[in-house]
Amino acid sequence: LTYSWSPATGLSSATVANPTVTLTNTTGAATTQTYTLTTTSAAGCTATATVVLTINPVIAAGTIGADQTVCLGTTPSPLTSTAGAGGGTGTYDYQWESSADGTTWVPVTGATTATYAPGPATAVVYYRRRVTSGTCGNAVSNVVKVQTQTPLVAGVSLATPATQCAGSAITFTPVPVNAGTAPTYRWFVNGTLVATTATYTSSTLGNGDQVQVEVTPTVGFCATGLATATVPVTLTPVLLPRVAMSAKTKLPACSGVAVTFSVDSTANASTTPKYQWRINGTDVAGATSSTFTSSTLTNGQVVSLALSVSTSCGTLTVVSTGVTVTINPLVIVQAGPDKSITEGESVSLDAMANGTYPVTWTPSGTLTFVGGNMLRPIAAPLVTTTYTISGGVGDCASQSSVTITVTPRVRVPNAISPNGDGRDDTWEIDNIGTYPQNHVLVFNRWGNKIFETTNYNRSNEWNGTINGQPAPLGTYYYVITLGNGKSFSGPITVIY
Repeated sequence: LTYSWSPATGLSSATVANPTVTLTNTTGAATTQTYTLTTTSAAGCTATATVVLTINPVIAAGTIGADQTVCLGTTPSPLTSTAGAGGGTGTYDYQWESSADGTTWVPVTGATTATYAPGPATAVVYYRRRVTSGTCGNAVSNVVKVQTQTPLVAGVSLATPATQCAGSAITFTPVPVNAGTAPTYRWFVNGTLVATTATYTSSTLGNGDQVQVEVTPTVGFCATGLATATVPVTLTPVLLPRVAMSAKTKLPACSGVAVTFSVDSTANASTTPKYQWRINGTDVAGATSSTFTSSTLTNGQVVSLALSVSTSCGTLTVVSTGVTVTINPLVIVQAGPDKSITEGESVSLDAMANGTYPVTWTPSGTLTFVGGNMLRPIAAPLVTTTYTISGGVGDCASQSSVTITVTPRVRVPNAISPNGDGRDDTWEIDNIGTYPQNHVLVFNRWGNKIFETTNYNRSNEWNGTINGQPAPLGTYYYVITLGNGKSFSGPITVIY
């Protein structure tokens, strides 16, 4: 038999039964190469066969990261892929290797995944990752170095502040050493935690107070221990001024009433104290004397007094205890307009009040309160009466009066006896004189007018005559019209 391979390029021989060939793949993915074999017998008969070869790309180990410097005895960050393995069959086996010198390598027991978490570091160690893929061999990654550092000793210094005046703001600024870029702080005054900021400022420190700072190194920074520093505070002794004041106007007060406040006492105030009155903590413009008066205060406002004194440490200001004012609304009541009624009648009063506070009436014996309405009582006095409505108590109380004029009821006699005996000789109409605009008419039984007058009174009463002659015995009829529009009519009998 004779042999012929096609294509023949790269084959060790194209005419032998088992040639060899070296194939490459630079594409990054598997490729194939097909070869055809033709055999010929001595009799001239031929046969063909094909073979397909799969060429995998060269295996790439990828890269790992990263170099680290860690504190002696601490655990490094895990070692991970910064670029994954590639080439080969597409499936990979891993084996991490370590070295003490970067030259001699040994496998790390159990470290057969793409990442590796080393244990606590006690010396310099080099790491690399070996990658195997099928029959394509293996490759190793770059080398990373994990080295150790002896922990530093953290420290801090804190300057002692200069002597200050009481009440001055003092700022403390620590200078940390071997604490990293972001240490944390705790501040103590006389052993009490007061702040956790990088600096500490206070204006309330006392003479001899001890200020301490505690510094904790930055997390992950190779340093040990807490660092502390303590300094004393020295203050210039200054006697703080004191001031007390009070309201001189009786409280509670009514809305709109002038309320006066004044200084009761001062201490350590020098000979030229400066005053400033305040309402709800806000300075009142121009209120800088030892007294303060206001008629515009509202309920619940707090009046206080600030005292400022010049000292060797500058101007010191203290504020008195405030006085919370109670301002009651001014009560306003009005009894309504005066009214007139006739004896026996009643009338509704028209009072008003500017709030819902209770009111009282005096006298109240002739008043009826319908439905409990205290502002609209029904008045039925028998004589002219002045009613007074009162509301509120104390200085905020108010009252008002209304007069109901009662005109006596007109009483008309139904008989007259003009016989000269001095009894009922004239027609005396009781109380008609209270209606000076009255008009009186008398008619006989045939409707003839026999008497007429206006402003009927004792001086012009009907004396039982007609045109100067005694009226005949009998019944007559009258019509009386009063000045207020009311009228009466009825019979009157003349008897002798």
